[in-house]
Amino acid sequence: MKKTILAALFLRSNIRLCLFLFLSLNGLQVLAQVKIHEFGDYILENGQVLKNAKIGYETYGTLNPKKDNAVLFATWYGGNGKSLKPFIGGQESMIDTTKYHLIVVDALGDGVSSSPSNSLEQQGSSFPEFSIKDMVDLQYRLLNETLGIAHLFAVTGISMGGMQTYQWMASYPDYFDKAIPILGTPELSSYDLLAMDIFKRVLANSIENPSSSSYPVFLMLEYLLGLSPDYYFSEKSVEDYPTLVQEMIEEAEGYDPRDLYSQMKAIFKYDLGPELKKRNASSLAEVFPGQVLMVMARKDHVLSPNTSKALIAKMKVEVLELDSNCGHYSFNCEVSRIGETVSHFLERLP
Repeated sequence: MKKTILAALFLRSNIRLCLFLFLSLNGLQVLAQVKIHEFGDYILENGQVLKNAKIGYETYGTLNPKKDNAVLFATWYGGNGKSLKPFIGGQESMIDTTKYHLIVVDALGDGVSSSPSNSLEQQGSSFPEFSIKDMVDLQYRLLNETLGIAHLFAVTGISMGGMQTYQWMASYPDYFDKAIPILGTPELSSYDLLAMDIFKRVLANSIENPSSSSYPVFLMLEYLLGLSPDYYFSEKSVEDYPTLVQEMIEEAEGYDPRDLYSQMKAIFKYDLGPELKKRNASSLAEVFPGQVLMVMARKDHVLSPNTSKALIAKMKVEVLELDSNCGHYSFNCEVSRIGETVSHFLERLP
């Protein structure tokens, strides 16, 4: 999600403003048509059937003759492929589409791929529960069956997209060479579970009582955790508060709480354990042979960085640790730094 308030964060830095202008002037590199692939009825991880499963995706750049330059970019919670446009473009972008063939895949429940809001057969509460693994399994099928890509150069994603990246590492460790989880987590902590449980309950109440104010409360909670206390102290005065809340209420109107609830349930159940167990492993360090760049935020209050630090201790990982007051939303405030680090990591030979 993160539209109204965080849009201003991109414009606050001259560097990020220049990046925005660069992308605008090179529109042919960053504009792509959303395509939809239909899988028919699909059996989910929990055994339920997702009827007429659909996955939305966008492609940028050209697959080279060796077919070794494909990069998958997974979407974040409440966002879609369009949300990732600031990270896509030419040589100054995080993903240089003049060099890489980029595939942006919409996650289940984002309103583009199969979701409670757009399913004709299973709309609303009848939509089956899916998992992060289901998102990744459908991405894998899309790449193999539809796009004819037998191997990826890299997988990346931000927030929930970072969680999908870790799921890729567990489920398909030999399918790609480089993993770039950005502000994700390999394992939910008890703090994360508590936060997600609150999110779930507020969203459920919003769906059951659409006339209530609980949905804007959910967005208020997300911004409270997404940005650190230091950010509000330095950037938002008490006088700004009425405007701040009004912006959140207006932004909330752009989302369907049924979709958000479906994705939040998937996040809450996120667990790499079953996939690792299949490989007789207890850690990603034992199964993923590729290179890893982990981007984390010291002040992240949405997905605690502690479990990421635990993984770092077990496997060889390159780390970019951000100390921004933007906390979990550092991917907006630190877009240039993240982009430069990711770009160099992709260019580095194994």
